[in-house]
Amino acid sequence: MEDGDSRNYSMANAPHESDGVQLHIRHVPGGRFSEGVLAGLKKGDTLNVELPYGEFSLDEEVDHPVILLGTGTGMAPLKSIIEDQIKRGGSRPMHLFWGARNSDDLYLGDLPALWSRRLPGFSFTPVLSEPEPGWSGRTGWVHRAVLEDYPDLGAYQVYACGNPVMTTAALNDLTAEGQLLPDAFFCDAFVPSGEIQPPS
Repeated sequence: MEDGDSRNYSMANAPHESDGVQLHIRHVPGGRFSEGVLAGLKKGDTLNVELPYGEFSLDEEVDHPVILLGTGTGMAPLKSIIEDQIKRGGSRPMHLFWGARNSDDLYLGDLPALWSRRLPGFSFTPVLSEPEPGWSGRTGWVHRAVLEDYPDLGAYQVYACGNPVMTTAALNDLTAEGQLLPDAFFCDAFVPSGEIQPPS
């Protein structure tokens, strides 16, 4: 931004889609970027972008089954990993757990069904923390749903992206209770940036 402040986002496009960058940006009421910059952008405007900094990618040196664990727009890099595996014809079992407040926050809700048809061994579990009436799926903390389904994670790798409360709790609980090896936990935690401005 003009004062040098910046925002960090995880890329959602798979590596083979290298002619552009796909970002998932959550609207933050009063947010300097999501309301102050993004809302006013129009075709032809210019943004200064630096990329990439991260190293959050699937470890191709092993063939362990994979748990993908995300909250909110933490779906972005997980989407990239899944679509890269589809493109490569990958065969590692992958289970995506996506945590959200309510079903409206599952903004790519139809995509996992498509992935399950194109990627052998892929499964999807949405987990809502504030479900609306009539929701019959899983509820609570998303990483706790992982432990319910996978009490022994000793032979797994976990890739987690989302708010730092979730990623920290996931690392602590999955290693302490689920026998996940600490070096089998890969994380792309959100880093808070800037101050939220009060609405004018």
